[in-house]
Amino acid sequence: MDAGELKFIPFRERDNRYVPLVVVLALILVGLWLLFGVAYAAEYVDGDSMLNTLASGDRMLMTRSYPVPARGDIVSADVVVDGTPDRILKRIVALPGDTVEVHGDNVWVNGVIATWPGVIIGPDDTFHLGPFEIPSGEVYLLGDNRPVSLDSRFIGSVPIPQIAGRAVAIFSPLTHAGRID
Repeated sequence: MDAGELKFIPFRERDNRYVPLVVVLALILVGLWLLFGVAYAAEYVDGDSMLNTLASGDRMLMTRSYPVPARGDIVSADVVVDGTPDRILKRIVALPGDTVEVHGDNVWVNGVIATWPGVIIGPDDTFHLGPFEIPSGEVYLLGDNRPVSLDSRFIGSVPIPQIAGRAVAIFSPLTHAGRID
């Protein structure tokens, strides 16, 4: 080798011990990107319409798609409220073809009251809707804190393609972290 010629050596022999570590770190980064960039998204709870299940300020892990709705799942949906696009976070209580009847904050689906542990029901039962059938390709969404929830009782059933994802887990704050059933 001439005095003016430089030879490029990418790794010194002793640096080869770091190659497995670099590969593992790269695989972890790709895995995290796939998990949080493709399959899941973080979403913030803003408001009290899902108390006692979700509190304002909770951060959740949401699926990025939701192909098959199931009764009881908590989902986020893109809706239009008073001409303004909005994203709501509610529980699916009725599926396409179900018959729904509403009395105040109580909702009957196919003749059975739709309730889950922690659902808050107000004392007023002067509001009445139905009975009516949920159209094909739509679901009926309700908040768990029904006295303060803007849900399908007021905006109507929601088309399934407007559902952005299903809540899987709460990851923040740590005092409220856990899986959402």
